[in-house]
Amino acid sequence: MSDLVRVLPETCIALTLVFVLLAEITYYGEGVRLISLLSIMGLGAALFQVAISYESGAGFAFSNAVSVDGLSLFFKSLFIVLSGFSVLSAAKSSEIPMSRRVEFYVLVMMSCLAMCLAAGSSELLLSFVALTATNVVGHLLAGFGKRSLRSTEAAVKYLILSSVSGVCFLYAAGILFSMTHSLNIYEIHKALVATPLPRTQMLIVFMLFVISLGSQIAVFPLSLWAPDVIEGAPTPIAGFLSVGIPATGFAVAIRLFLATFTQASEVHGQWKVLGEFQWTEVLTLLSGLTMLFGALLSLRQTSAKRMVGCLVVAQTGYYLMGLLVLDEVGVAALLYNLIVGLFSLVGVFYVLSFFHDELGSDSLSEYKGVLGRAVPECICLVLFLLCVVGVPPLPGFLAKFTLIGVVIRHNQLSLAVAAILAMALSTITVSKLAFSLIGDVRTPSSKVRWVSSQRNMVLASILVPMLFVGVFAQFFLNWAGRSLGFIFW
Repeated sequence: MSDLVRVLPETCIALTLVFVLLAEITYYGEGVRLISLLSIMGLGAALFQVAISYESGAGFAFSNAVSVDGLSLFFKSLFIVLSGFSVLSAAKSSEIPMSRRVEFYVLVMMSCLAMCLAAGSSELLLSFVALTATNVVGHLLAGFGKRSLRSTEAAVKYLILSSVSGVCFLYAAGILFSMTHSLNIYEIHKALVATPLPRTQMLIVFMLFVISLGSQIAVFPLSLWAPDVIEGAPTPIAGFLSVGIPATGFAVAIRLFLATFTQASEVHGQWKVLGEFQWTEVLTLLSGLTMLFGALLSLRQTSAKRMVGCLVVAQTGYYLMGLLVLDEVGVAALLYNLIVGLFSLVGVFYVLSFFHDELGSDSLSEYKGVLGRAVPECICLVLFLLCVVGVPPLPGFLAKFTLIGVVIRHNQLSLAVAAILAMALSTITVSKLAFSLIGDVRTPSSKVRWVSSQRNMVLASILVPMLFVGVFAQFFLNWAGRSLGFIFW
């Protein structure tokens, strides 16, 4: 019974999923609106259970297979809020037809449940099952626009790469099990402390995990799927995938790499590599390449969704900086960046979804002069994108500045230079989009303005929390730092 109490958030999501299915079967038509409300209420109840779980303290459930600690609760909160915004963003989208909207809600709930399980998994087998479930639902979401060739192509590409990712994860887990006779990451850590793996075997295990989780979080060169999937998927779904899939990968990677392949350092709040293989050097190289690749690729795009997809790839490089320094401040900065990325990217794709509904395209050439027809939406879009890039005084700047400061403190000056260069290139990309929105100022727009108070309310519900995260940055950084207090040995 105590095990069930510790997974009440997941239970709430599962029950909401069941009720949504029953509501769809028993009541059709206008019931879609009620089902939307039911989904939001269920996610709200799950978020409330996460808040209550903080009072219970850290612990394990189901024979130590599930960890209930600050890190898992942090990511559960992130995934639940993301799912709630996804339900809201699809309410008026023409890309999610009314006849299939309940299917979308069901898939979002299923994905949220799988992501929450991945966040709390302390068994490699459970991590594999949760990641696989997340990816399977991701395939269905990416191919949701089944009459769209781009959507089908996105689903197939995602399916192929995630299959390779799963095989590599299982192979690495099998090697560790053969050497340590356990699949629990904490038991594996104890075994590795007593008998470290030879350098060659450690290299193989780590690289397999990098291939597996790297494809999940879109690390160069395993990131080529991300722009294609984000461009091909329906826009509200693209927003969900661009935040949820990388965050799930980082939820597993932080616990796996830090709790398994590091050990306590002489310096408080820092760790050092366990064994002879310095795997942080690999992450340093991947981080720099991913940032620059994503930023450079974004300069060449003519599709707004694909452009944002390239910026999402660049974000992964920034996030890796917080992981590779093996520092509590760095990981806390990584988690803070995920919070900022949640609101900013959801906001970006909400506006792009609106533009797609009105224009029927996401091409930058079609965006010319849109500012004259949708002033609040264009201003919000630019603000969200500048936050993603990290331009002051928005929260994204503070998030990026914290990460860059951490790598400089650890003498990773080349990585800091790469991050600043990637930020500059990404700013040029956003400027390119902004000029497209402005269009030709010499030709006044005579077209009808797009006005919707409901849409502006949803935009405000995304923009205000994003600014709130920046104003109260110290609180959120402290929360992120405290989330690491219970994941170690």
